[in-house]
Amino acid sequence: MNSSNIKYKLNSIDKTQITAAARRALMAADSNYHAWPAQQQENFRATMDKKVRNRVERVLLDSLLDIQCSIDDVDKAWSDAPQSKLNILNWALLLTKGIGKDFIFLNEMLADNKSLLDFTTLYDYNYADYLFQEQANKKEFSDYEGMDYCAYKHPSWVRLLIDGDFYWLYVKYSG
Repeated sequence: MNSSNIKYKLNSIDKTQITAAARRALMAADSNYHAWPAQQQENFRATMDKKVRNRVERVLLDSLLDIQCSIDDVDKAWSDAPQSKLNILNWALLLTKGIGKDFIFLNEMLADNKSLLDFTTLYDYNYADYLFQEQANKKEFSDYEGMDYCAYKHPSWVRLLIDGDFYWLYVKYSG
């Protein structure tokens, strides 16, 4: 596997503010969040439903960009946020959705009630995604003949923290 990465530095806001906003957002999602064991916290972050994610994102918008909106308007407010501020929001969002010590998060869609925690390795995730795509293609296209599996044939964007710094990784197979 091969990955290129992009590291982002923050200019207008510091990591302490981002961390505090993420903590507030997780408390808004569930007031008991910080009393839970680490494994329960991680599971919660990885499996939030849309309603809970909207509460989290609403607090992040307000805390970091001073954008107030209703729960129902969160998606619009998020998409209307200034482009120059998206790395700040994505950094904070990573702290509220990521797993593991590096808060890894795949920018990929997973089936309902599935999370990255359901897979032991990235290979397991990638192979399950391949099977899902093959099944969907066969269902969608009657003449689809299928393709052999090739690890990370379609690259994935990954967000994570490395030594507390925010990175985007582009993961692809190069073998």
